[in-house]
Amino acid sequence: MKDNYKPLKETVEPGVFTEWQEVDVEICAFTDLGIKVAINDEYIGLVYGTQVFKEYQVGQELKAYIKYIREDGKIDASFQPEKYRHVSSTTGKILEYLEAAGGKSGFNDKSSPEDIENAFQVSKKVFKQAIGRLYKQGKIKITDTGIEVVK
Repeated sequence: MKDNYKPLKETVEPGVFTEWQEVDVEICAFTDLGIKVAINDEYIGLVYGTQVFKEYQVGQELKAYIKYIREDGKIDASFQPEKYRHVSSTTGKILEYLEAAGGKSGFNDKSSPEDIENAFQVSKKVFKQAIGRLYKQGKIKITDTGIEVVK
């Protein structure tokens, strides 16, 4: 958006972006569907509201990812990286959270989606995948009251 004043393209040609490519975005507007973003100061993309887990402001600049190029050439973007990388980064957040909380947390797969989003900025699905991975790695145990670090 900067100072170049050229209009942003609504569609993109095949091959310009690859799925999950990291891009620079600036938040342009909030719509009924989600957040309209300027991608690399050249294209318009959309991050669906169901994929937004934090508060953002118009004009805010950040990294995002090309989630999908639709048949009509419109771009679906995401503020979270590809699922596998997203789960990996979430396992780190959970371990840091547990460390700061003395090794135990009341969060588990029964926690509300809203509480999980507020604490970790991820969906409940990603949170459950992350604690499942940590459990399989032997790093946490899951109890009736939450999760805790395995000593």
